[in-house]
Amino acid sequence: MRLFVSIIFPLLKPVTSTVVVLTSINVFNDFVHPLYFFPGADNATVQLTLYNFTSRFTTSWNLLFADIVLISIPPLILFLFFNKKIVAGMTAGAVKG
Repeated sequence: MRLFVSIIFPLLKPVTSTVVVLTSINVFNDFVHPLYFFPGADNATVQLTLYNFTSRFTTSWNLLFADIVLISIPPLILFLFFNKKIVAGMTAGAVKG
């Protein structure tokens, strides 16, 4: 375990951070599972609120775009926090030594 923590894990930091960012964005943007498994207004996730602001005949565009801005803030902050690690992970195998 000490070998993994001291040698292998520092080499995997860019890969681990990239996987964390991409997986969290996938989970955050999931629409279908909360729609089917958490029915009702009490269990609405942020992605389901987009669905609630649109209807067949009218759409509340001001609420919809305000909701889009609020939904896009957490992935943006996550990307800004892990930006250097993501770029390091993408360029780690691109240069031959």
